[in-house]
Amino acid sequence: MKHSEIKEILNHMSIEEKVVQLCGVSGMDIVHLLENGTFSKKKCKEKYPNGIGHICQFASGTEMMPDELADIIAQMQAYMQTETKSKIPILVHDEVITGLAARGATITPQVLGMSCSWNPDLVYKNAQMTAENMKKLGCYYALSPMMDVIRDARWGRGEEGYGEDSYLVTLFASAFIDGLQSKGVAATVKHFAGYGSERQDLTYFRNEILPPFETAIKHCKVKAVMPAYHTYKGIPCTASAFLLSDILRKEWGFDGLVVSDYGAISNLENPYHYVSSAQEAAITALSVGVDVDFPNGESYQHLIQAYHDGKVSMEQIDTSVLRVLLLKNALGLFDHPIYEPVYPIELDSECNRNQALTSAHDAIVLLKNNGILPLKKDIKKILVTGPNADSYYSLLGDYTWTGIAEFFHRFKPSEISPQLVTFLSGLRNDPDIQAEITFERGCDWSSPLDRVNGTPIGDARGKELEKYPLEEVPITNWKHALELGAESDIIFAAMGENRYLCGENCDRDSVLLPGKQEQFVLELCELGVPVVLVVFGGRPMAISSIAQKCAAVIYAWYPGEEGGTALADIISGRYNPTGKLTVSLPNTNEDVPIYYQQEEKIENCVYPFGTGLSYTNYVYSNLEAPAEVSIEQDYFDVCFDVENTGNRFGTEIVQLYQKGKQENSKIKLIGFTRVSLEPKEKKSVTVRVFLDRFSWYTDNGELWVEPQDFQLNVAASCKDVRLKKDISIIGKKRRIERRYS
Repeated sequence: MKHSEIKEILNHMSIEEKVVQLCGVSGMDIVHLLENGTFSKKKCKEKYPNGIGHICQFASGTEMMPDELADIIAQMQAYMQTETKSKIPILVHDEVITGLAARGATITPQVLGMSCSWNPDLVYKNAQMTAENMKKLGCYYALSPMMDVIRDARWGRGEEGYGEDSYLVTLFASAFIDGLQSKGVAATVKHFAGYGSERQDLTYFRNEILPPFETAIKHCKVKAVMPAYHTYKGIPCTASAFLLSDILRKEWGFDGLVVSDYGAISNLENPYHYVSSAQEAAITALSVGVDVDFPNGESYQHLIQAYHDGKVSMEQIDTSVLRVLLLKNALGLFDHPIYEPVYPIELDSECNRNQALTSAHDAIVLLKNNGILPLKKDIKKILVTGPNADSYYSLLGDYTWTGIAEFFHRFKPSEISPQLVTFLSGLRNDPDIQAEITFERGCDWSSPLDRVNGTPIGDARGKELEKYPLEEVPITNWKHALELGAESDIIFAAMGENRYLCGENCDRDSVLLPGKQEQFVLELCELGVPVVLVVFGGRPMAISSIAQKCAAVIYAWYPGEEGGTALADIISGRYNPTGKLTVSLPNTNEDVPIYYQQEEKIENCVYPFGTGLSYTNYVYSNLEAPAEVSIEQDYFDVCFDVENTGNRFGTEIVQLYQKGKQENSKIKLIGFTRVSLEPKEKKSVTVRVFLDRFSWYTDNGELWVEPQDFQLNVAASCKDVRLKKDISIIGKKRRIERRYS
């Protein structure tokens, strides 16, 4: 449909119809439009006489199976386009960070784990897979990805981000956006800007927080932006003219949709007390450029009266409505029919599961190994223990269907929709592991029983435990686990967190293993049997004190539906681990926050940014790079050799850092590459480094590159430098347009 035709539709809409386009309807509400299991036009007309602008969390907010969802969405769209006055289709959205959050849909590893693959191409493919699943259900809009830089392990939502380095966050989030939008699904970047960060000084904000968003806007042409819940410089982001008008619209030229986070506009009144009424909240948000009020238009429904009272103009409302209509048109939603479901709908095909398994292989990080892994053939008896040994909570991050449906809506979860392979199941199903496997849970995460005067001990939760896990788990027997461990040749201790300890609304004051898990692992280690610590969860936890007593340490994150299979593949030696950390693990709770540019903290950090082991060894040599680079160049090339000196095929993740010669200069990641090598194979590698990696933003948003001297480090981690060379950028300081070519 032409732009002029969209404007013609807008010109004939009533104020009530227009405001509907700026409001959402909860996915849970569409269930009430059913009558005897069938969509009721009568109910829809009575409840939504002016149409529906958006359906929010259409899949994760219901217990419907894919065929049911597709059917009702198709019928609702047909009704809107044929039997309403303006015939405007609905924009349906959901969360998709680890796959579509729908029952039965493929679940890939949580985002922080995926970044440990150092493989943006894999993230791109996962996003394409997710987009295809979305379109099968009539969903063309995603409230993903999260682009926040993660530097404080206490923040529960850190698991949804791509790590502590702004450059990596940019690359991974851009790959995700490009993957979704290449398949005709609109992406939303969030949370704009600085969510989860306590630092708000403008220089830091310009150079570390904003660049991922700027790249998404200018390079990826992302379709939508979501302001954050928090305040910047004392003003809620949803009301910030500096963020949404000055930077986003004027400085960057963004002309797409700005949508609120759920309830964020009403938060302006309470708890922020930034405005005195719901109507004032709506007027304020609209005035700075927030187009849509999610999830149910609690605030924007007051725009109708505000218009009649002369407090907002029709021009203001039309500007936002037009953005909504243009996005719907760009996504093909004005075509009729929008889509015709093909039944039965398969959201977890064999191809998808293989993609989830590949992702889990690359996301898992081996942090320590004294030679106990891969598992030796002479191992006869294995004990698998710990709260995450046989729990689907160990596999799933917060924005999976199970995570949302259970935690927020208290829907009963399922381990077969899709099929979830736990650690214990993966080991038992592995054809190469012939040892006898025994299981005893041993200890809990931190159960409701672990309370003193009603207060949980061992961890501080963001919520009270009135919403405790619905998954049925075996009663723990600490003593029996120790008895079985003493009789075993090796012990796998599956520890860490679950959805009630990490994720949205689950910040923690402590980043130690919760509850009594540390004590349990230490007692296992005292048995004299090799202990392999396997950590599941969504945050970098302080494990170094107990890790030193373990024979091996694996950081599994939340590895998705095939997590157990992937872990078994690594433990048996069928797959050689490749993952490396994109966050630094604190040694102690006092180290938080910690990130790799804090060199005084990183000096003693046991598991810093970039760390990860393999079952083979790699040697770096023959570094070649120019001694001088003209500031007028866009890039320069760094060449070196990498050799696999071991007897296994493997993939090494090589990282490039620069450290300026000037005082107080910080180390900075400027490039990386994945190098796959057969045993004894050597390859010559070239990494192109763009000069924008040496740029800095002024407080007014100008971007400059200056002449400078620096040391180039070719490294296996931020601390493990293998090759060095001094380089000078020469010439006159110059201004460039944007970072991250």
